[in-house]
Amino acid sequence: MDVLSDVLRVIRLSGGVRFRTEYFAPWSIETPPPDQLAVLLQAASRRIVSFHIVAEGTCWVEIDGCSESKQLSEGDIIVFPYGSSHILSDQPGKPPIPVGDILPPQPWSDMPVLKYGGNGALTQLVCGFLLCDELLFNPFLRTLPLLMHIPVFAEPISPLLETGVRYIIQETLGDRPGSSCLLARLTELMFVEILRNQMQQISEQQLGWLAALNDSIVGQVLNLLHARPEHNWTVTELAGQVGVSRSTLATRFTQLLGQPPMQYLTQWRLQLAVNLLKSTDAGMVKIATQVGYESEAAFNRAFKRHLGMPPATWRRGSGIAHH
Repeated sequence: MDVLSDVLRVIRLSGGVRFRTEYFAPWSIETPPPDQLAVLLQAASRRIVSFHIVAEGTCWVEIDGCSESKQLSEGDIIVFPYGSSHILSDQPGKPPIPVGDILPPQPWSDMPVLKYGGNGALTQLVCGFLLCDELLFNPFLRTLPLLMHIPVFAEPISPLLETGVRYIIQETLGDRPGSSCLLARLTELMFVEILRNQMQQISEQQLGWLAALNDSIVGQVLNLLHARPEHNWTVTELAGQVGVSRSTLATRFTQLLGQPPMQYLTQWRLQLAVNLLKSTDAGMVKIATQVGYESEAAFNRAFKRHLGMPPATWRRGSGIAHH
């Protein structure tokens, strides 16, 4: 079971480059928090992963919660898994203007180019976003760092990532037919490759979902849960399958993921249910069985406990098109 692919399939990432910049020193720009950013971009989701690629020049990034500024060079990607508010500038410490002040009014027929600053050195950025379905399934994005900095050209990371970034820059600056469709796919691929890259660099001391995938015990358990989420799993059976004691498994799982295995399974089942409610017109009994509930009543109770309303009510409110 490829657990990372399974999760990415269900949370339905959709990406794209939204604008590029031509900033001339001196300049300093602030991006707002994700809820305000979603309104600015008229985005369908409040769950935004934002990123910038330095196409030319250099800049600095500052973010609340990180004490130091980071300098970015050509080819660097900076990713904000939680869409956190941040400041980009030619030199740290300058008072910024809100990016909303220089964004053209929506709707945009072409990709806007934001121009701002003085008469100094040019920095060109490619700015994009990934949206994903509102997550019940917290373990996935909750454990990523506030900011991920990937110096793609500076050190050989992954040929796929380097090629992808070169293509994204080329397509953004070139404005050729079909580029918005191509850029959407390229940004999604870039994010998956960044996650894989992140997994390879995780130390044994780190916690979180990507670390759990690497773990010799918990990784196997995640494979089992994702391969057969409808199965009536118990911690005892899972422990037996991976050859450790029940208490060893429970402790290790909770340590890495911040919740016990059965709570993780419940969240994942409900995430699968939300996906089915949105993307199919299957009946409640069928969905309940598919995600591991013995009865529609048990499914209704679990769904209501976590989402505050029964699944049928949730489906009506989510705007699912019934056939």
